[in-house]
Order: sequence, then structure tokens, then C-alpha cells
Amino acid sequence: MIPAFFFALSSILTRKGLDSSTPQTGSFVVLQTQFLLFAFALIFVDFSQFSITYSLWFFILAGFSSPALSLLFLFLSIERIGVAKTNAVSNTHAIFGALSAFFILGERPSLHVWIGIILVVIGIVFISGGEKKSMGRTNFLFLPLISAICFGLAHALRKTGIETDTSLLFAGFIQGLTASIFGPLFLKVSNHWQPFVFNLKSNQCFVFSGIAMASAQFSLLFALSRSEVYMVSPLVATVPLFTLFLAPLILGNKEKITIRVIIASIIIVIGVVFVTLKF
Repeated sequence: MIPAFFFALSSILTRKGLDSSTPQTGSFVVLQTQFLLFAFALIFVDFSQFSITYSLWFFILAGFSSPALSLLFLFLSIERIGVAKTNAVSNTHAIFGALSAFFILGERPSLHVWIGIILVVIGIVFISGGEKKSMGRTNFLFLPLISAICFGLAHALRKTGIETDTSLLFAGFIQGLTASIFGPLFLKVSNHWQPFVFNLKSNQCFVFSGIAMASAQFSLLFALSRSEVYMVSPLVATVPLFTLFLAPLILGNKEKITIRVIIASIIIVIGVVFVTLKF
């Protein structure tokens, strides 16, 4: 559950920084901060203990999928529909992780997987309702869904690339390097090549968000190296629950968490547990 805590913390710090900046700027700072942290950590890697193999390509692809693409759509979503709704919907990454594991790792979903999918869909429909004045914001629910697809795919890619002698710090560096290269290109295209909006207050939030994101990525790699995707995914999917507790503490009244959001978050979490757990 450590990755879930840090993912939630990163999203909330990002939301706080967006008060005086843009999601593209936030994505850029977070990606570069994460890369620099993993680059610094290379001093702790014993390169004599492992060899460079083709498996590193999976971490390159993982970095391209998440955090580069997933983070971009996550930040765009946070700006438009808020942290709580974004994390509740993007939490469906477990669904797409299961589908990716089906095709890449050869895992075969059973009946409870379909039950979980139905629960997740119900949760998304429920979170899409509410007052008419807020319905315009739900038009952007496709943003966290795209982020979820990229995030879920990266789970299977990382698991495929992990071998017995894989250095998790080096793997994190490879995917961080990929994200730091392609991420800025995606960001520039998404905002029609508008300049980034840097300021001290927002940058501080984004840097701390990047530290939290790096911690989440490393702890996720560690978890995947010790267990299967179907066991890791439901724990990572508890992000909305951490968000419900952390958002009021950090954001105060800036993030409105309604009963509808809470119920929808719980339904979606139950759904992804059904999808990813083996009974």
C-alpha cells in the first residue's frame, strides 16, 4: 500500500501547485524531478552484479506509457475534475492492468474479474452523476480513463522486464529517462507549444510531487519484483481512499469531497479488488 500512499500524495501536491500554474508545467517539473532522483540513486548501484539485456526495453516502454503519458492525462484531469474524482476513475488502471497481463503475461481472468468490471463501471457512472451544475466537468472523464490505460499497461511491462538480477534503481532510472525525454514533447503538443508557467510557489509543490512520484515508482517496482501483478494491483488501487483522507488535510476547502464521491470511490475500489484478487 506504500505506492498507493505516494501516488495519492503526488496527485494532491500537484493539485495544490495548479492554483498558479498549468498541468503541463506540473507534469514537466514532476518528470524531471523524478528522473534526477533516480539518476542520483545510480551511485548506489553495483553495475558489476548485472548485465544490460533486452529486458530493459520493457522499462523504456513502461516509462513511455507511465509516467510520461499517464501523468500528462492525470494532470489534465486533475485540473478539470479535481483530485478525488480523478483518482477514483483513474483507479480503473487495475482493469487495464488485468487485460494487459492477459495478453502479455498469459494470465486468464475468471468470473470474479467480470464481476469487478461491472462494479467499476457502476462506480464510474455513479461518480458521473450529481448536480446539473457539475455535469460539465464530467465530460472530461475520458482523461483519467486514458491515464488508467497507460498506467495499467505499464504494470505488465515492468513485470515482464524484471529478472532475478535486475537493479530496481537502474530500472527506475531507465523508465524515468524515457519519461523525461518524451514527456516534454507530449506536453508541448498538448498545450499548442505554449510556454511553461514557472513560479516559486507552484514549483515547490511540483518538486515535492515529483519526490512522491519517484517514491511511488520505486516502491511499485519493488512490489512487482516480489509478487505478481494481480496481487500488487489491488493494493495500488487503494489510492482514492488515501486521497479522501489526505486531500482535506493538504488542500483544505479547495477540494470538495461529497458523499457521492466517497461512495463511488468505495465501489470502484471493491470492483478492482474483484478484478485483481484470486479467490
